Amino acid sequence: MSLITYGILTVSDSCYAKENVDKSGPLLKKLISTTKNLEDYESRIECCNVVPDEISAIEAILIEWSDKRGINVIFTTGGTGFSPRDVTPEATKNVIQRETPGFTHAMFTKSYEATPLACLSRAASGIRGKTLIINFPGSPKAVEECYHAVQRAIPHAVDLLCDQLQFIKDTHAKILKQEKLCGCSHKKGNVSLNLNNVAGRLRESPYPMITIEESQDILLKTCDNDLPFVKINIWECLGRVLAETVHSPCNLPPFRASIKDGYAVIASDGKGKRLVLSGIEAGHEPEKIKIKPGTCVRINTGAPVPHDADAVVQVEDTILSQATPDGNEELEIEILTEPVVGQDIRPIGLDISKGDAVLEAGTKIGAVEMGILAACGVSQVAVTPMPKIGVLSTGNELQKAGEPAIPGHVYDSNKITLMMMLKENGYEALDLGIAKDEENDMFLALEGALGNADVIVTTGSVSMGDRDMLKPMLEKRFNAKIHFGRVNLKPGKPTTYATCHYLGRKKYFLCLPGNPVSAMVTAHLYVIPLLNHLTGNKEKPVEVQAKLTSRYLLDPRPEFARVNLVWTDEDPRPNAYSTGNQISSKLLSCRRANALLKLPPRTEEKRELKKGDVVPAILLGFK
Repeated sequence: MSLITYGILTVSDSCYAKENVDKSGPLLKKLISTTKNLEDYESRIECCNVVPDEISAIEAILIEWSDKRGINVIFTTGGTGFSPRDVTPEATKNVIQRETPGFTHAMFTKSYEATPLACLSRAASGIRGKTLIINFPGSPKAVEECYHAVQRAIPHAVDLLCDQLQFIKDTHAKILKQEKLCGCSHKKGNVSLNLNNVAGRLRESPYPMITIEESQDILLKTCDNDLPFVKINIWECLGRVLAETVHSPCNLPPFRASIKDGYAVIASDGKGKRLVLSGIEAGHEPEKIKIKPGTCVRINTGAPVPHDADAVVQVEDTILSQATPDGNEELEIEILTEPVVGQDIRPIGLDISKGDAVLEAGTKIGAVEMGILAACGVSQVAVTPMPKIGVLSTGNELQKAGEPAIPGHVYDSNKITLMMMLKENGYEALDLGIAKDEENDMFLALEGALGNADVIVTTGSVSMGDRDMLKPMLEKRFNAKIHFGRVNLKPGKPTTYATCHYLGRKKYFLCLPGNPVSAMVTAHLYVIPLLNHLTGNKEKPVEVQAKLTSRYLLDPRPEFARVNLVWTDEDPRPNAYSTGNQISSKLLSCRRANALLKLPPRTEEKRELKKGDVVPAILLGFK
C-alpha cells in the first residue's frame, strides 16, 4: 500500500475569500478522504492552513511543506483571479522548479465546460523537489471541478516523483490492459491527429518546461553507444572515433637516433682531432660501423648512432683538419667542444615506448592522430560505428534554393546549414527532403526517414501552430517517446527530443525549431552532443570568459547570443562584439559569429548586463 500525503493551503484575506474559507477547505478534505483513486494507494492529509494574500507568506509555507515536511501533494485554494491581491500563481511560480502544464490544462478544460468565466482563473501548477503543487480557485464549485479533473493522475505523478518503480510499472501495465480491452491501437493509420479541429487545439503546451541542464542530461542518459566496433584502414579513419585504446607495437625511435648533422664520437676522447672513418645516413644499419678511440663517423639527422658511439657533435663545433687529395672527402676533423655522454642522441623509445597507450578510446582521429598511428606502424584501428544521419525540413512555405520564387514561400536554408555544420564536425548527413504540413505527407516523410537514418534531425512543426503536428504524429503514429518537448532556452524553446524503435533498431529524433538561428543554436546544444555520445567522441566544446562590449537586456529564459570574440594583447579575456539583431529568424546574425554568449535569465535583482561585464561563451568550431 502506497501512502500519498496532502497539504491544503487556503489563501484568504479578501471578503469573498473569507466567506469560502470554511467551505473550500473542508470540501477538499472530504474529496481527498473519500475519493478512491486507484487501488493500493492510501491518502492522508498532513497539513491544513490559512494564509493571507501575500507572496512571501505563501512562498514560505510552500517551501516548508515541500522541503522540510516532504508533503507529496499541496493544493492551494484561492488567489488565482484578477484582483490585485490575487498572487497565488506568482508565489507558486517563484517556488516551483518545473511546470506541469498538463494539470493546469486539465483543470481549465473541465471548468470551461461548466462556465466561460473559467478563463478568468490564472491557476498554476508545478513540481518542487518531490512535491506536486497545484493551484485551485477559491469557489467550492470550482475546487470540486478542478479536483476531479486531476485526481486520477495524482497517484501516478507521485510515484514518478518518488521513483516508485514497481508502482509505475503496475500502472503502465493496467493502462495497457485497458487499451487492449477497449480495442485501442497505436498502429499507424489507426489514429487521426484531428488537424481540422483548430478551435479545439491546445492553447498551452502539454510538455513541461525543463532546464537546459535537465534536457542535456536526459539526452545523454537515453542514447546508446554500445554498438560493436569496426576495424578500418588508417587511410579511411579521418574523423572517426577510436573504439579501443591504441598501444604502440614498437619503440619510437626504434634505435638511438642523431638529433643533429655532425659526428658520432666517443665522449671520453674529449676535444681534439679525430680520424673520420666514414659517413652514416638515415636508413643505414649502424652495426656495420665500428668506432674506436680517436675516430668518429659522420652522421646525418635521424640516422642511427653506431653502438660504440655515445655522443654526437654538431658540424658547427668542428673544423676540417685534413681532406682527401681530391678535396671531396674528410680524412680528419678537429672537435672544438668537450662532448658529453648522450649529447644530441635520442634514446630508443624516447618519444614512444613499446606498449605505451598513444591514443585513448573516444579520441576523434585527425591528421595528427593519423600521423601518430603511422609512426607506430599501426595500419588498422577499431572505430565506433557511424550512425546514419538524416535532415528533414518541414513546412508548407518551404521551397528549394534555385527554384523560381513562389509567392508566400521562402527558400529552405536550414537544411544546408545543418548538413554543413554536421560535416564540419565530421558527420555526413542525408538530405531527407521537405515534408509538407499535411498529415499524410508528414507521415510518409517520417516513415522514409526512419527507413534511411538512425538519427533524424528535423526543423519546424514543433511549436503551437495549428499545423505543427510533428510531436503528436511521432507519439501516435510511430509509438515514439517524447523525452522532452520544451526547454527553458532562447532561442529554441520548442526543441524536442524523442526516440522509437523501428524494424528492431533504436531511432533518435531531434526536432528543432524552424527559425534558422534557433535551429543553428539548438544543433550546437543538442545535435552535436547526441552524435558525439553515440560515437563515443569525448570532445567537449571550449568555453571561455568574455567581456561584453555592449549592454544586454536579459530575458526570463537563459539566452545564447551570437557574438564575435576578438582577443587583444591588453587582456587575456576576449572582447565580445554582438553580431547584430538577435531575433531567431535572422541568419545573418550568425555570419560573423565565432561564439555563443551564455546570458543568464533575468531576475528581480539583475535585469541587464552592462558593458565590461564578464560572461561565459562557447566557442564555435573549436573543440
